[in-house]
Amino acid sequence: MPELLQQDTIEKRLASGWEYRDGAVHKTWQLKGFLSAMSLANAVAHLANEANHHPDLSVHDYNRLTVRITTHSAGGVTENDLALAERIEGLHREG
Repeated sequence: MPELLQQDTIEKRLASGWEYRDGAVHKTWQLKGFLSAMSLANAVAHLANEANHHPDLSVHDYNRLTVRITTHSAGGVTENDLALAERIEGLHREG
């Protein structure tokens, strides 16, 4: 089982806009519209599936996507979560 990271380690390593709360890392993007939010959600889903790591995704307020990442089996945030957050951040910069 992956090792849980300490809060200070998590917060030092989070990319811009990501935050740590309630045992998970979160980020919300406001996009141009519903289809843009869905496109990013689908891109995140494909990326996460490739990594065999499955975050919670929420499309809300018609143009917002919130991603919540945690390692359920470990009960909190691990290296795998931060690595996925970094990959998602890179995906959003490219798009």
